[in-house]
Amino acid sequence: MNVNKQEGLSFATLRAAEAVIETKSLTGAAMKLGISQPAISMHLGRLERAIGTSLIKKVGNKIIVKEEISRLIRQMLDLERRLKTVGYEKNISKLKVGICTYCAPLLVERAGSLGKLKETLTWRIADSRRLEEMYEQGELDAVFRALYPSEIAPDLTTEFTLKWIGEKHLLDFMKHDSQGLPVVLASPNSPLGAVAREWLRRHEVTYDVVGEVDDIMTAIRLVSSGLALSPLPVHMQDSLADSFSDCVQILPGHVDARYGMFFDERRFSLRAALDIFELLKSELTRTMRPVEGSRPALVHQI
Repeated sequence: MNVNKQEGLSFATLRAAEAVIETKSLTGAAMKLGISQPAISMHLGRLERAIGTSLIKKVGNKIIVKEEISRLIRQMLDLERRLKTVGYEKNISKLKVGICTYCAPLLVERAGSLGKLKETLTWRIADSRRLEEMYEQGELDAVFRALYPSEIAPDLTTEFTLKWIGEKHLLDFMKHDSQGLPVVLASPNSPLGAVAREWLRRHEVTYDVVGEVDDIMTAIRLVSSGLALSPLPVHMQDSLADSFSDCVQILPGHVDARYGMFFDERRFSLRAALDIFELLKSELTRTMRPVEGSRPALVHQI
């Protein structure tokens, strides 16, 4: 059997097609599902390869949906939802909420304030790129993750500040070494990796990526070992003070990342999403304070 046909008829692809049908917009579909626009285009491509024709036709700036195909897609998804409902009635499972590794420590410290809501939830901790995939595939009911630089933000959005932290000896490296500043970054395909690289480009910083890691604990170990600097959340310095005893802020300023809360309205109430979102937002706001240390000039590209 053709592999593309198997992929094209996955429920994740059908849900992406349904979002395009409802919004008549690739951007609107991406916003509705909480995924990127290229991901929507990828799903439409899979669907087209599977059925041998396209779902939409572009006329100028308008998108026209082929009704006969849209009816079949809705019927298949309606069947999926009915089957899921049967399963839920037999065994009501806890709601699955995804939290990125950079914010998970905040939730662990304050989860008790969620009260009885906490008893209905189970948590999934992963990097933001993996959380996006899990939510898209229906493995999560809600997710709090970083947003890509150009991604359209959901209604529940907040700012997240990171500082360029490294061991003190890197200050001397900046003064005397003409090579690129050693950095540890998240993957360029992940939201935080893209945001960090855009910051370095905008500030004309010459840098050398010595490691790409999407796990914050690995990044912290590499920073505390003196190997490189990395953009890290301010709150991590409080919870892991011993690891950062010889570390300071190496580059001035800060990286502003955006975080958004996505949730499946069929399973997750707005009230529950707001409770989790407001908890994390308040913790992020509380921990955003200046990091002690020098504020050296930026390293400029030659």
